[in-house]
Amino acid sequence: MRRRKLAVALVIALALAPGTLVRTAIPKGPVIDLTVTPLADLPDARQSGGFHRLGAWELNSPRIDFGGYSALLVPGGKTLRAFSDRGNQLTFTAPDQPLGQEVRSTFVWNRGEFSNTLADIEAATRDPVTSDYWLAFENSNAVIRYTIASELGATRAPPEWQGWPENSGAEAMARLPDGAFLVLPERSTTGFLYPSDPTGDVEPVAFEFAVPGGYHPTDMAALPDGRVLVLLRQVVWSVPPFATAIALADPRDLADGDTLDLTLLVELEAILPRENYEALALAGVAKDGTVQLWLMSDDNLSAFQRTLLAKLSWREPDAAHEKAREEP
Repeated sequence: MRRRKLAVALVIALALAPGTLVRTAIPKGPVIDLTVTPLADLPDARQSGGFHRLGAWELNSPRIDFGGYSALLVPGGKTLRAFSDRGNQLTFTAPDQPLGQEVRSTFVWNRGEFSNTLADIEAATRDPVTSDYWLAFENSNAVIRYTIASELGATRAPPEWQGWPENSGAEAMARLPDGAFLVLPERSTTGFLYPSDPTGDVEPVAFEFAVPGGYHPTDMAALPDGRVLVLLRQVVWSVPPFATAIALADPRDLADGDTLDLTLLVELEAILPRENYEALALAGVAKDGTVQLWLMSDDNLSAFQRTLLAKLSWREPDAAHEKAREEP
């Protein structure tokens, strides 16, 4: 999250305001109260661009450090784990599942050599086999690998990340099915494709990427075939002052100097309340190819915004079916 941009966004808001199932290790930390309320202020439309709204909820807690979530993982079928740009980790049962584990919140203290820097977590991804996960930290331009039990694995400040402007670093990161890692910054048009774990001494492919409609990437989820769904955001004249969308991109076979094109699939305001959605995670894929996704918003710890959680499904149109529809 770029704080200068958010400061402008809040000024606008003020001006407009009317008066693979695994056994998931629970991170150490206090049990907290979390209220999950189904949303009532939903758009009439439930479907748009192949996306279908399955559910939407507002999350609240009396804790002063609750909110600001900008990354999301699904470590188990019933469990969600969110990370904030202030270094907090929230683990809870998905609201469409029967109540299970206690809700726990903890600060990500152990960051190795970066423990004395701001814990601005902006992206997360995981290995579905080992359940190791990686966090991208914006202010330190670093990536850290953790075990499923949130134990420190490895740290690195990739040299190619160090030229990014302040508060405009790795905003979207996804581990692809072949073990490669795709990383997109928020305020640069150069992304990186790592052939393996970026905490190792690996040389990435550098590429350019083109985002439609003035959007910027905020998160990303890998599909089983190696393509990615990219969550996008831009500042607009509204309350709250954000517009969000989802695009599709194909990073397979990227080479140095190539351009990664993003194809806009849906503007989320069509099926969800307007908010600062920053987190995207794959919930699962059905046999017919239908993808289920979790989305979570960053409330910027603002009275004008909410922490929203939504579940969507997406079915890519069948090429033959689409061709038949286009024919007279």
